[in-house]
Amino acid sequence: MLKKQSLHLLLMRIHLLMTEPYLTTDQLAARWGLKPAAIKNQRARGIGPRYYTIPRIGFPARTPRVRYPLAQILAFEEANSITPLT
Repeated sequence: MLKKQSLHLLLMRIHLLMTEPYLTTDQLAARWGLKPAAIKNQRARGIGPRYYTIPRIGFPARTPRVRYPLAQILAFEEANSITPLT
């Protein structure tokens, strides 16, 4: 059982994730001209921009749970000299 303070922090984090600009795995793959599987592979190997996984609670089925904050994507692109296609 989560403590009240932990639950509050979790809810704040979820709110932040829902309000800041982000891309899903499919959107990031399209931006970089890669297949979504390549992005998932990078994520599994610990390469690529920072991402967040949102909890399933309160979201419809098939809602993408992995989110890449746009600020993290832009920083990663700049640091690695990546020019997006879109």
